[in-house]
Amino acid sequence: MEAIRADFARLDRVLRQEIDARNQKVATLKQRAFWSEGGLTLLGIVLITGAYVLLLREQKRRIRAEHALQYANAHLESEVVHRTAELEKARGEIAAFAQRLDNGIEVERRRLAREVHDQLGQIFTALKMSLNHHFKNVPDMAEPIERMNRLLGDGVATARRIAGELRPPLLDDLGLGAALTHKAQRFSEDTRVPCAAIIEHDERLSPEQATQLYRIVQEALTNVARHADASQVWIEGSARDDQYGLAIEDNGCGISGVVASSLGLLSLRERAALMGGTLELGPGRSGGLRVQVRLPLKPSQEKADADSDH
Repeated sequence: MEAIRADFARLDRVLRQEIDARNQKVATLKQRAFWSEGGLTLLGIVLITGAYVLLLREQKRRIRAEHALQYANAHLESEVVHRTAELEKARGEIAAFAQRLDNGIEVERRRLAREVHDQLGQIFTALKMSLNHHFKNVPDMAEPIERMNRLLGDGVATARRIAGELRPPLLDDLGLGAALTHKAQRFSEDTRVPCAAIIEHDERLSPEQATQLYRIVQEALTNVARHADASQVWIEGSARDDQYGLAIEDNGCGISGVVASSLGLLSLRERAALMGGTLELGPGRSGGLRVQVRLPLKPSQEKADADSDH
């Protein structure tokens, strides 16, 4: 019996030792689990903190980049505005210089036209009168004198034509309508191509605008005579609202049959641009070429008075 009790006691000790060992292992595992959980939590906090710091840095970097971009855009816009203003100023100065230069050319044309008309015309007329006075009754001189009179008459007509081409007196005395009507008549006589001019409201044009329109018509008619192979030409001009429109149209071969460089388009466009206007090319009503010029006008006095009443 004692032996049995001793065996039970020994077994109980063994079991208790085994239980204590198991409990020790469980405690160790719990401790490890606790530290592992704490480590993971700490690691998570570190990772979250690091991610937040990185995100904050990225946000700050993005904000700095946005500010830099906004500054660059603002600086670029300011630079564009500044450069545009400089270009506009330079273009205005060039246009003003070109206008002064063109005005100077017109003044010189007027002076040369007056000298050609007065000096050469007087010389040819004086020669004609002297020839008739001194050789009128000389035998066998009737036919030579007649030939010389014709030559002198041609010289007077040529002097007048050159003076008119340099600066038509009608443009200064009676305005654009009279000058273009006379120009159309001369064109018809010289080319045998009928040319009709209907010009209205030309009193609203400034002298500079009238001069540029006359020169545009002059160059356009030269192009028609050289290239268009036309049998009819029309010149029409009138004001509408605050624009003056002038068209030169023919029934010739049109722009497709003409070399563009021979049209003198650059000169025509520059003349229109000098007055702040535009020049366009298009087909004519009869299949030829239509040159359309539009210039801005100052408001008419009637419209200005009506606006002031309101």
